[in-house]
Amino acid sequence: MDANTLSRIGLLTALLASPSAMANDNIVVLQLGKAFSNEKLDINIADAKFHHMFWRWGDSGCQFGLGVRGGMLKVEDEETARLGGGARIECQWGNWVTWLPGEMVWLDQYQFGTRGHGYKDYGGPFQFALGIGLGYAITKNWLIGYQYEHMSNAYMYDKNPGLDSHTLHIEYRF
Repeated sequence: MDANTLSRIGLLTALLASPSAMANDNIVVLQLGKAFSNEKLDINIADAKFHHMFWRWGDSGCQFGLGVRGGMLKVEDEETARLGGGARIECQWGNWVTWLPGEMVWLDQYQFGTRGHGYKDYGGPFQFALGIGLGYAITKNWLIGYQYEHMSNAYMYDKNPGLDSHTLHIEYRF
């Protein structure tokens, strides 16, 4: 390696490892949601998430972390497990917090109902879940908010119907 490459690696390492870049927030989330009204079926979601925020952008109020999730997807009278994990970026200004999650989700079951009568096929078991949220910190530890979430398989399979949902977002930070 030449000197320029080594100096760039050193600078990047110093930025990432500096005390001002380290975050240590843990977030436990409960999300309860319902599909947008354009869905012809009654679709509900309930998820619990855990995020460990480990990198902070200086004094900006913004941080990055990784996490896991587990929950249920209910389509009409059928339920399936929804498990996965991914990343979260968030920024806090005063008591207001906005976040962007990006996660990979596995569905235990991805076809619901019968063809011609309340049928929904998500294409396959692996899905991407992307969202944007806005919340208000009612105390140092508790936040309540709203999150829009889009789940789809990004055309990994022949079918890619997607699911757009509104979710109530409640989180505890420690």
